[in-house]
Amino acid sequence: MSILKVFDNLIEKPLQEEIKSTLLGNKDFPWYHLNDVTTQNPSRTQSRPAFDHNFYIDNEQFSDFGYIPIEIVNRGIDELNLKINEMTNSRTFLQLPLSSHYLKDNTVDTAHVDSSHPHLVFLYYVIDSDGDTIIYDKKYEEGETGLDSKMTSKLLIKKRVTPKQGRLVVFDGEHWHTAEQPKYNKRCIINTNITIRK
Repeated sequence: MSILKVFDNLIEKPLQEEIKSTLLGNKDFPWYHLNDVTTQNPSRTQSRPAFDHNFYIDNEQFSDFGYIPIEIVNRGIDELNLKINEMTNSRTFLQLPLSSHYLKDNTVDTAHVDSSHPHLVFLYYVIDSDGDTIIYDKKYEEGETGLDSKMTSKLLIKKRVTPKQGRLVVFDGEHWHTAEQPKYNKRCIINTNITIRK
């Protein structure tokens, strides 16, 4: 699955606006606080608070808004001529600019992979923002438990992607990846993991 594609016009403008309005303009959309957006592993925490909402967890729809990632993924799989097997996980993140108290002169989050199993990541940007996504050359190797910030800083960057409303990035989820924390704007993304048929 050596895919790394960036699409800017795949999601039509009315759908972009509908997604943005639903996530950021709807007082009934439920956001949940995270103590740390970077990891759930207490030994690797960077203490960077954010908000999230799960659409799908372990192949099961978990939200009344589960149609949103389906709309995005369907356009990507059509464009790439893929046969989807399962949408394993999908969630959205909302990050707010953080002070230097949280960032401590390092805006890059520790690198991670979303799953230890082969998958594709469909990463959709809800709004324009700072806080680039960084995809590294290094791939996950069985048994690796995670990288700390020092290890992350030594990785070679394969691709850097700036958040732009409507932009969709599709890449091999076995590549370690991360994001820079936003310093000036809200950052809102939808991250969906799928497996595909060979």
